[in-house]
Amino acid sequence: MSDRTGGSIAKVEFHAPYHPNVLVRIMDKYYSIDGSCSNRRDKYIHWLTHFHFDHIRSSVAGGADFLLRQDEQITIFAPDDKSPVDDCTTVFDIHNHLYLNHSKGKRVLVPVKPKEKININGTTIEAVPLTHSIQNNAIFINNEQADFTVMVTGDWLGSDEANREAIISREPSILISECRYFMDERYDMTSERMHAHINDLLILKEMMPETIIIPYHISRTFSDIRKIKDTFEKHNFVFGKKILFYDDISHYKITESY
Repeated sequence: MSDRTGGSIAKVEFHAPYHPNVLVRIMDKYYSIDGSCSNRRDKYIHWLTHFHFDHIRSSVAGGADFLLRQDEQITIFAPDDKSPVDDCTTVFDIHNHLYLNHSKGKRVLVPVKPKEKININGTTIEAVPLTHSIQNNAIFINNEQADFTVMVTGDWLGSDEANREAIISREPSILISECRYFMDERYDMTSERMHAHINDLLILKEMMPETIIIPYHISRTFSDIRKIKDTFEKHNFVFGKKILFYDDISHYKITESY
């Protein structure tokens, strides 16, 4: 692998354990998922998993628009959610209007259908539909320069067999998965709210023993970070604010802890 950045072949970075924002670097390409926007169109790809406010707020509020030239725009790939808001407006339409209006036309949503594949400069990005309370597109990234793949789930119903199969069948080398709750007594509640529980990730771990699983987007009800760390370490999940991968994905280091 020749196109490393800072001696590493990949990086995963989070804003906080509770936030849904994820920044993934593979070689020299960056993927901002449910996060803020960059004006570097040559390096950054922006992706929204779904239109819940906690997942869109960073890209609505921040955009580096002032750094763009007059003819430039920031492209954000987003679910083509056709759910009706009224007789003539869909969920996608109303959010596209929000982004255009707030950024004065500088941030533009590009609709992505479930299972659609987008090819950008040697990278194939697949929108993997995972059932949630609204349409949710996980992102599956396959960069032809890398011998590993990365999947970021967004929010998903962990108890749903079709969701699990969608993940397992793609055999991601790195899985970055929402994990809202930990206690066994909260499993039913987690399913009712259409989120993922640590027990769902343990099932995936058993089915994909070679996959590195990185939990994120933890419920804010858990304020004791040390206890969260201990729980994930017990099950050999990777948990940190910034994680660098060297040589191959089995050689990684948490360079910044929560």
